Amino acid sequence: MCITKLTVSIPNDNDIAFLKEVLDRFGLDYEIDADDNGYIFSEAEIKNLVKTRQDYIDGKTTARGWTDVEQGLNGAFN
Repeated sequence: MCITKLTVSIPNDNDIAFLKEVLDRFGLDYEIDADDNGYIFSEAEIKNLVKTRQDYIDGKTTARGWTDVEQGLNGAFN
């Protein structure tokens, strides 16, 4: 038995439900990986990042400069 793997980029999220229905009707197993942009920050992580940035701007922390932090994040997640 030959197994073929198909990778498809779907730019319109509305099409995903339709394609899932087609795959289900054919009885095909599939996985959906909607995380093509890398790590997705949770709401709590975003709030923490915003707070940390504001603390730095307000002089409440002696952390690295925001530009340095931002470049690190952009390099890791873009």
